[in-house]
Amino acid sequence: MRNPVWQIAKIFVAVILCLAAFSATTAYACGCGIYIPRDGDAQVTQERSLLHWDGQRETIVMSLGVLGGSRQAAIILPVPSQAEVKLADAKIFDELDEMTKPLEQTETEWVFLPSFGASAMPPDAVGAAAPVTVLSRQNLGPFDVANLAATDATALKTWLDENDFQLDPRIAEILAPYVEKSWTFVAVRVQPAQTAAQLKGNLAPLQITFASSELIYPMRSTALAANQQTVVLYVLAEHRVEKNTAFGASRVAYADWVEPSALASNSTLAPYVERKYFLTKYLDAVNPQQVNDDFTFTFAAQDTPYREVKIRTVKQDVSGLALLACLDIMALGAIAFVVVLALVLKRRAPRPA
Repeated sequence: MRNPVWQIAKIFVAVILCLAAFSATTAYACGCGIYIPRDGDAQVTQERSLLHWDGQRETIVMSLGVLGGSRQAAIILPVPSQAEVKLADAKIFDELDEMTKPLEQTETEWVFLPSFGASAMPPDAVGAAAPVTVLSRQNLGPFDVANLAATDATALKTWLDENDFQLDPRIAEILAPYVEKSWTFVAVRVQPAQTAAQLKGNLAPLQITFASSELIYPMRSTALAANQQTVVLYVLAEHRVEKNTAFGASRVAYADWVEPSALASNSTLAPYVERKYFLTKYLDAVNPQQVNDDFTFTFAAQDTPYREVKIRTVKQDVSGLALLACLDIMALGAIAFVVVLALVLKRRAPRPA
């Protein structure tokens, strides 16, 4: 009759070998707002603007990311005084993005990534007495631009409709507070005859300059948006600014001085940095349901520089090391078992008479 202790030992060794084979197989397979169309589904998914303010005049350079299939697009921008409008260089936001991008730091993460098959693939009109006065009207590239003054928001909406500025029917109620403050309005219409049948990608930036005793960015129209809006604001002013209002998540992503001497000779930002200015970058996720006012700004107590840091995690697979450690532990366990078994058998062996 076979010794039951040896039977147990054989079963244990078989289990150890199976575990080792299974582990080896596993290791082998392991692998590392302001654009409000009347119809169509076009919408602004990201709004980027540069605000430049010298204490007396403000310039807004605005680029709207447009997605969808609207055949017409219109922009309405309320401003405190009559504005001058022209096209801006489309590369300015590329330069601003590059200048303010987060610093990258690399961290190593040690991970155990077992796999039982193939590697998985790794998982952006006229007359002072009229309710609407056309202050100026001009063609800028594909845009029809009208500078308007109004004493009645409903009449302003009617004028926009009659002149093919296709805006949301609710625009009158949004513009009413600006009419009461005697602001003027920059209405911009994409002319279908000069553009493709559908709008995709980014509209060319518009530069809008006007006199203003305060730094402001009109936001009320965003209340009509159907979805959350991403707003990126770059603010050039004499000091670091703080945004007094937020309609959702808001954070400072960059803050530092910019001097003319630091810019390249062909810099698209150079015309706006004729002297030393402080550049503050805000990233906002705007909830339209919370919008009930404009963005306003004040100077911060200190001109503290800031820059976001992006952590780039590099994963290092330690499955092989874990396998070796596991095999070592199993081997030591097997040796210990055999030694203990030998001692038990030695004690049980009959002593010679």
